Amino acid sequence: MSADSEVKSDVTQLKQDKDLDYYEIALYFAAVKAKDEEFRWEQFIDNLSYICDHFANHIEINSRVNQ
Repeated sequence: MSADSEVKSDVTQLKQDKDLDYYEIALYFAAVKAKDEEFRWEQFIDNLSYICDHFANHIEINSRVNQ
């Protein structure tokens, strides 16, 4: 399974289990990744920005496909 597939699976599972929105999921992933990197705030903010950008791109692409 590719890393993208694993993340999509994790996001889907989190949304189903917790009824979270994408921003809440991005916060969770950014915090987990920052924790793995000795939790520096700079890393957390960079991770959150990166994840939110990817979610936004994914949502935009899906909206184009579903039109």
